[in-house]
Amino acid sequence: MDTSTFANLMGQYGAAWFGYCAPLLILIETILGILLIFNIYPHYIAIISSIFIIFVSAIFLYGMLCRGITNCGCFGPLTLLNSRPWLTFTRNAILLSMLIPSALKAQHGSALTMPIRVCMGITGIVIMFMCGFSFRGANCLKKPHHFQPIALSESVLTNYVTCNQDSTYLIFAFSYSCPFCQNSIGNVNQYQQIGYVDKVIGLSVEDSVARCRFERLFDTNFEIKELSQIAMYHLTTILPTTYFIRHDSIISQYSGMVISPALLMP
Repeated sequence: MDTSTFANLMGQYGAAWFGYCAPLLILIETILGILLIFNIYPHYIAIISSIFIIFVSAIFLYGMLCRGITNCGCFGPLTLLNSRPWLTFTRNAILLSMLIPSALKAQHGSALTMPIRVCMGITGIVIMFMCGFSFRGANCLKKPHHFQPIALSESVLTNYVTCNQDSTYLIFAFSYSCPFCQNSIGNVNQYQQIGYVDKVIGLSVEDSVARCRFERLFDTNFEIKELSQIAMYHLTTILPTTYFIRHDSIISQYSGMVISPALLMP
């Protein structure tokens, strides 16, 4: 449902090109899932699925231990299923407990009839269309470009924030459960604290459960306004996204983790 977030997370494993593998992994999962649902070659598909789950679990374990990654990214940034690493490993263990018995016994399964092929084809096309549509915002597809300042009144931001023409602002669009957003909080706090901007305003996706956990873990010194998921989607498809505003104009915009203002100061 959110391939770009999944791809951006995969890029955190140490190689930016790894993000290109996100659609491929989704395609593999889709094919294996459909074959299991229709009981096609259950013995072999169970073996392949078990190996696949063990492989991705090992990668996630490496990311958690060596890269500080705590979100598997499988369900996007807005789902509680990604809130704890142990949930990911528990989910994978349950899947393996069902797959391994099937892999250990020979089964003939169902015939690959024409209705099943048609159903598989339609499902695969729909899933891959959704995957490709949401993959457009992945960082690995972006090319560096010079940002042209635009008036705040011409941006969707004007619907959510009100700015003084004589002041500078940092607008931080984020999600309470997004790992990239969480890793940026410390740097975002510094912008107003050291006077790099006059005011920081956070725009977050509504999520009461994730907000409670976020407030327990993080101490923010900026105002946070909540938007619906649809409103945030109209603003940006990548979280976090940071906007710098001066004289009622957006002078720069960045997607991804927010860097420390100390690196921007002369």
